[in-house]
Formats: sequence, C-alpha cells, structure tokens
Amino acid sequence: MKAIWIDTDDNTIEFAKSHLPNRVKIDHYSHLPSNHLDGLDWPNIDLLLMEMKLHDVSTLSLVPEIRKKKPNLPILIVTAHASKENCIQALNLGVNGLFEKPVDYAFLKTTLEKFQTTSDELPLNHERKAVYSGNKWIDLTSTEYRILESLKNAQRRMTRAELQGAVWPGSSISENNLDTHLTNLKKKIPELNQYLNVKRGLGYFLTFRTQKP
Repeated sequence: MKAIWIDTDDNTIEFAKSHLPNRVKIDHYSHLPSNHLDGLDWPNIDLLLMEMKLHDVSTLSLVPEIRKKKPNLPILIVTAHASKENCIQALNLGVNGLFEKPVDYAFLKTTLEKFQTTSDELPLNHERKAVYSGNKWIDLTSTEYRILESLKNAQRRMTRAELQGAVWPGSSISENNLDTHLTNLKKKIPELNQYLNVKRGLGYFLTFRTQKP
C-alpha cells in the first residue's frame, strides 16, 4: 500500500513509519498547494493522510480537487485542530476518517488494514510494467500493461472503443487485437477470469469486492 501523508509534523510521520506495517509505504509532504496535485502519481496512490491545517490553510479545500483526480481514494485526516465544525465539514466532503493527535497507532493500523483489503487488488508497478498476482510480480508487455492500467483507472465500464482508444490512441487496429491481448492477460493473471466483467455490446469492467459494474 502506498500512502501519501501531508503534514508539517515530522515526528508524527517518523513515529508512524516505525509503528505501521512494512507493506505501508509512506511518502511525506510538508506542504502541498493545489497546483502541485498534478505532479503526484494518482493511479498508484492507495491512501491519503492529511493534517487539517497546514501553514494556516485548510487542506479540506483540496478534497474536491483530489476527488477529481481519484474519486474513490480513501482520505484520512490526522489533526491537532479538530473541532465539531470542521469534523462535520470533513464528513460532508466525503473524508473517510478522522484521527486526533496524539495518534492512536493501533487504531490507525487497523484502519489502514481495512483499506488495504480494498486497494490491493492487482497492484501495478508502473516502472516495471508488472502486476502483483499469486504472491509474485508478473511482467507484462507494454500493451498488456496499458490495457490493465486503463481498466483499473477507469473504475467504470469501458466500451470496446474507449478501451481501444486508451491503449492505442489515434491508431486503427483489427477487431481481434484487443481480444488476443485480453486472452493472454487471463492466462498470466488467473484472477482476471473472476474480476473481468465482460458484457457483449456494453464493454469491460474490473469488478473487485467493493465495486459494482
């Protein structure tokens, strides 16, 4: 699980790193104005943690823009500035949880594990062009990786035309090209036979436990 933690409190972050599971990789940002959001690798971020107030600016103002980047990203507020009003505001914005400092790390660990069960379905390694399946990394061709990445990022049903356009933008390909690559993906990743929902004339959808096509 890759987590981004936006907080000026270095001690809290370092303490968290020593108390959370090794599978939780935390990247720390002390300041993240909205014009820097485009620089983050949103498809490969599984969780976002934020202090509610940074440099006298409310990070809650970033939540709507973050939701545009990745609608289903779990967002947790870890704050020393909790109040009834801003807690209500956070919940109204769709924030998934709020922790007061000093942090109860046992409770935070339990919460992260809950989100980890919904974010670890077929994790991708963009640099390697690989997918984690069957307790090992499986290398994919560039085309196979683009197909799987497009389906995961869409979080909705994609028509054949949409999927082909995402994988081969501006190119004309044969009818069987996509089907051949999907067949090869299913051979490499047995879970796809369970997860890949295909409806003739409607398109393709990766159906994980928490999703509905």
